[in-house]
Amino acid sequence: MRKMLIGLTERCSVFNTDTRRFYNNESYFQYVGLGGGIPVMLGTVTEETADDIAAALDGLVITGGEDIDPAYYGEENTHSSLPEADVDSSDMLLYHAFRRAHKPVLGICRGIQVINVAEGGTLYQDIPSDLHTTVEHNQRNMDPPRGAGETAHSCTFCEDTVLHDIFGDTHTVNSYHHQAIKDPAPSLTVSAYSEDGIIEGVEKEQVLAVQWHPERLVHDEKHVELIRWLINACQENSAQ
Repeated sequence: MRKMLIGLTERCSVFNTDTRRFYNNESYFQYVGLGGGIPVMLGTVTEETADDIAAALDGLVITGGEDIDPAYYGEENTHSSLPEADVDSSDMLLYHAFRRAHKPVLGICRGIQVINVAEGGTLYQDIPSDLHTTVEHNQRNMDPPRGAGETAHSCTFCEDTVLHDIFGDTHTVNSYHHQAIKDPAPSLTVSAYSEDGIIEGVEKEQVLAVQWHPERLVHDEKHVELIRWLINACQENSAQ
């Protein structure tokens, strides 16, 4: 069977004030390769090109990045650091295009938030400001800070979900976020919670999303299983 082509959403920076660069972390490319797929870097899209991309590729990874514009879920900006506007719109358009094409999607960190908002849910704009919790959700702020390959807290996984099948009742994860799902979209099944009750995983048919960064924890086979889930789902689609 041919290798599956997996789109990676772009992230954007401005260089020399008037030049934009699209990029993403090497770890995402390695992660897709480790799962047996071929990563394909995407740029920003329109609705028409999003559908063309979804037709050409087998699956999508919505990667980590900056916050989502709260206007997408009907709130004013209180604590959100925004990307370029077309980065938000591209993530949303690509998600909906792959859903229309009935092709699998994996969301990582920002990706779980994009999926929840695209499906009609809302977000906490800043965990320390909005919630009373003793759990640090950005391990760079820990004393001492924890490295990319280390874990920050445990998660509890809900029975009868894909994430429970992979991780069992509890497992440790890393953590690099200050926003999180507040109201989960009704169309999504919540499948993981952190120690303080923050939603860390959601899923629906051919969609799986986590708040942590499994691509940084590939020394743990359970985290590799997430990208294998995506590749296997793509292969099953391709075989039909």
